[in-house]
Amino acid sequence: MLNIENVSLTIGAYTLLDNINLQLNEGKIYGLLGPNGAGKTTLFKSMLGLTAYSGKITSDNQLLSSCDFGSLIEYPAFYNNLTVMENLQLHSQYLRLQQPDIQSALEQVDLWGARKKKFSQLSLGMKQRLGIARAFLDTPKYLLLDEPTNGLDPLGIKEIRILLKDRLKSPQHCILVSSHNLTEIAAIADELIFIRGGQIIKTMQNSFDNEQDLEKLYEDIMTSYQKENE
Repeated sequence: MLNIENVSLTIGAYTLLDNINLQLNEGKIYGLLGPNGAGKTTLFKSMLGLTAYSGKITSDNQLLSSCDFGSLIEYPAFYNNLTVMENLQLHSQYLRLQQPDIQSALEQVDLWGARKKKFSQLSLGMKQRLGIARAFLDTPKYLLLDEPTNGLDPLGIKEIRILLKDRLKSPQHCILVSSHNLTEIAAIADELIFIRGGQIIKTMQNSFDNEQDLEKLYEDIMTSYQKENE
C-alpha cells in the first residue's frame, strides 16, 4: 500500500499541492482526473522524489526506494538510432540493474518481436509501449503513467487500454494513470481520483461504462469546486 500523507508543495506564491492524502493499493488501476495545471504531474513527480514537498509518502509504512516506482512522465525519450533492445540495455546500465529481464519487459508490452527495430522506426503507440516496458525493468510495485494515450490514434489508444487491463494489471502492481481521455479512464480504472488546484476534491469507485456519464460527473465536480473557490 502506498500512503500519501499531508503532502503539500508551495513555490513562491504558488501552491502546487495542497494537503494531499491518498491510500493506493496493489491490484488496482487508479484514474487521476483534472484540468491542466491541477497538480497531476506535480503529484507524480513528488511520488518519484523529484520535488521538495512537505508531508510523507511511504510504501507499506516503509521509506520509499527508487525501485518502488516505474514511470512514464511526458513523452518517452530514447535514442533514435538505437534498437529497442539497445535502448533498454543502455537504460539498464544507467540504472546499474544487475539482471534486468529485458525480454519479459518487452513481452509484457508485445514488443519482443520488434526488439531489433530502431526507435525511429516505431509507431507512436509502440514508442509509448516501449516507455512502459522501460518503466517495468526494475519490477516496481507502483507504475505512474502521465497521459499515456496523448497523441495516439484510435488503434494506439486501444493497444494501451488492452495493455493496462489485460497484461499489466496484477495483484502485485498498483497503476496510477492520469488522462484527459475520459473514455479510456472509464474503461480501465477501478477507482477515480479528481484533483484541482492541487487538492484531491473527490475519490470514488468507478462504476461508469461510458464516457458520457463520467463526463457529466466530471463537469459537475469541477463546476462545484470552482463555485466554492470563487
